[in-house]
Amino acid sequence: MLKALRYFWKEQPIALSVFVLALVLLVFFGVRFVDRFLYFHDPAHHNQALEPWMTPRYVGMSYELPREVIFDVMGIGDTEGRRVHVGEIAARMGISLNELEARVRKAKVEFIEQQKQQQPPKPPKPPKPPKPAAERKGP
Repeated sequence: MLKALRYFWKEQPIALSVFVLALVLLVFFGVRFVDRFLYFHDPAHHNQALEPWMTPRYVGMSYELPREVIFDVMGIGDTEGRRVHVGEIAARMGISLNELEARVRKAKVEFIEQQKQQQPPKPPKPPKPPKPAAERKGP
């Protein structure tokens, strides 16, 4: 294995460097993805009470709301939501964190209702075909 790496390093150092960099990036983003996936699939992290340190993105992931809904509830624009915290947003709006949390919860209920209304009704199941005469019992 080491002999092969030395050979590739001598013959194709740029290609090997690009491959190693791609491998490092793959591992980094893979670990990051799995970490966040497991974190937000833990029921303890769903619908958390708002804390001043939380960001709008964190709140959206916790409440499973799209970015547009969270930004609308918090009265912020697309460019503002990056590094601002919920405590700052509540202070700017002149409300408490509990009031902001109530607004987020209300927005979640409305969002779920809207999603239910947009889903097409399930088609009825087709009736089962009758059994062939050979399979029927009796005279």
